[in-house]
Amino acid sequence: MEKIKNFNLKLERNAQVIAILSKNHEILDKVSRFHDHYGVLVSNQKKLIDLNLLYCNDLTSLEKSKNDKRNELIDNTMTVIRVLQAFATDDHKKKLQLRLEHLTPEFLHECPDMGLIKVSKKAWQIANQYGNYSTTFVDKINSALNPENSKTNLKFEAKYGLNPVMIKNIEESTIGFIESILQYQEAIKEKELVAIEMKMILKQSKKLLTNKIDKFALLSESKNPQFYNEYSQARERQNIKLIPEIIEQDLEFQDIKTVESEEKDETKSKRKVVPLVEE
Repeated sequence: MEKIKNFNLKLERNAQVIAILSKNHEILDKVSRFHDHYGVLVSNQKKLIDLNLLYCNDLTSLEKSKNDKRNELIDNTMTVIRVLQAFATDDHKKKLQLRLEHLTPEFLHECPDMGLIKVSKKAWQIANQYGNYSTTFVDKINSALNPENSKTNLKFEAKYGLNPVMIKNIEESTIGFIESILQYQEAIKEKELVAIEMKMILKQSKKLLTNKIDKFALLSESKNPQFYNEYSQARERQNIKLIPEIIEQDLEFQDIKTVESEEKDETKSKRKVVPLVEE
């Protein structure tokens, strides 16, 4: 199953950053992109919390049900196997003895789930073969039309104790065990998919902090030193140090317009003046 290393620690670290940012909305509101990235971080955090609830769903009851169904199948299968082993020995059927001699309760308990189903299926087939029981609807019709088969069934049952109820118990417990396996596997699969999604969101949040939000925080170093110090200290506790870099174009403050207007004025001053009248 997918596992998320240090998930709670990562979630707590993101929560610390979010708490600092949420207290400084006036700084975020001045910069639309800063505010947008903060919103994505908060949204990711909420998704992680919701997904974690799904990931932490307890599968104990499903696992217990599967194990109970497995033990039930083992018991019903061994009941039939013991009858067949006695029959093979009593009737000197050497090949059948060889096929059955290793089938013990210990062997069945150690079998993987699909291996146990195969063993139970084989025991069911052998029991039907030697007990001459009907295995399909057509067989049952033919058996009803041929009373001699019924006599054979009764004779085998009287001699060795194998009866239709034992066969039916294997059928029902096998189906019940398969259903419990499918339910448990489906729950495990859902958990794995949730874990994959959580890892993806954690990775997105990490990139968002490092590549975007940290850079916006740096821009506040001189204008809002209290906020910057609190934010940088929180990141340093996470072994992340804010390093000034060339800021990407999307990290724009609204007062960038002032810079643009100054550049326009400078351009105008450098523009060549053409006289209206020739000298």
